[in-house]
Amino acid sequence: MTVSDEALGHRGAVVPCRDCTEDDGIAWHRDEERRLTARITELSAEGRATLAALTVARLQPYFLRFHAETGRGDPRVLGRALADVWRKLDDGTSVTLPVMLAAFDQLQIAADAPGALADLAWYSAASVTNACHAAVHGEVREPLHCLRYGREAALTMSWHATGGTRSACRHDTLLQEELRLQSADLDLVASS
Repeated sequence: MTVSDEALGHRGAVVPCRDCTEDDGIAWHRDEERRLTARITELSAEGRATLAALTVARLQPYFLRFHAETGRGDPRVLGRALADVWRKLDDGTSVTLPVMLAAFDQLQIAADAPGALADLAWYSAASVTNACHAAVHGEVREPLHCLRYGREAALTMSWHATGGTRSACRHDTLLQEELRLQSADLDLVASS
């Protein structure tokens, strides 16, 4: 699957690359989501929040770069929200609504900006808001979304790195590396 120039305006949109048939790409994505859902379901609520936070740590540099290059957003807000997630996991301190809302504001700042760098910042901020929700609620949906944002960011980064001249698909090396890291995180959390 690839993120095309026109899809960059629609966060999370994917279109087939010429190396993958549309049905094959969609089936692969659906199968990957089912596999991840099954594994996340087996985790405790704390494990789910930990998995989400580990994914956020990989995506944070995108928001930092977005802020450095555009002056938009405040990465410290997202850092405080992630710190609250880790604190909740460490000692049970609640993630507060103001912290979650402030992180959500950063998501909106990225959503309102144009371009691939803003898309990467959006995935970063969205993963933080989902990690906060995972820490509070412990449901399967939020860490699953974080993992999806990691995969989408890898595809966007791959597309952006080539200036849009090369299709990024499920065989892409950046995506495969993200999938490897996600699997390692799942294994680590499941064994804790």
